[in-house]
Amino acid sequence: MKTRKSRKPAKVKVPAVPVEPGQIEGETRAVDLVAAYVRGDIEQIAACGLQGNELARAYMWQMLAGMLSDAVLADPEFDMCRRAVMPAAGIEWLSTVPMTEDVAAVVWGLAGDGGSGPWQTLSPEDRATAYAISIAARGIAVWGSDKLLGHLTRTRTAVSQP
Repeated sequence: MKTRKSRKPAKVKVPAVPVEPGQIEGETRAVDLVAAYVRGDIEQIAACGLQGNELARAYMWQMLAGMLSDAVLADPEFDMCRRAVMPAAGIEWLSTVPMTEDVAAVVWGLAGDGGSGPWQTLSPEDRATAYAISIAARGIAVWGSDKLLGHLTRTRTAVSQP
């Protein structure tokens, strides 16, 4: 089994954390999917869909959920006492992204902090797509495309190594 070093405070010995089979594949695929949406790379979007074995898919979903939380919390206007409505730059970018009707309903629901779209009837692949698009839009709104891609590159480097 591969292991991954964990972050640690200075002078504290922390054992390596085991890396599950499929973890690197799923986490890397999630980062690649968001980056593909930011770049508008249709071929890469198709290649990075929710694929692989069950564990890789689970890690991809977990990574997407974590990245969406990170993007929401990174907004300087975020306040736990009010809805996490997407900043205007993200809304502007979203209006340029082609989506199926069901995915659009979820994405626009997430943009308004409601998630009022058809969650229960959406396929896992479409839910992952909705999250990836939402992450890209919120990241663009907070950091801009170039800084977001830089952040995604650093994240990919971290998650793609044991």
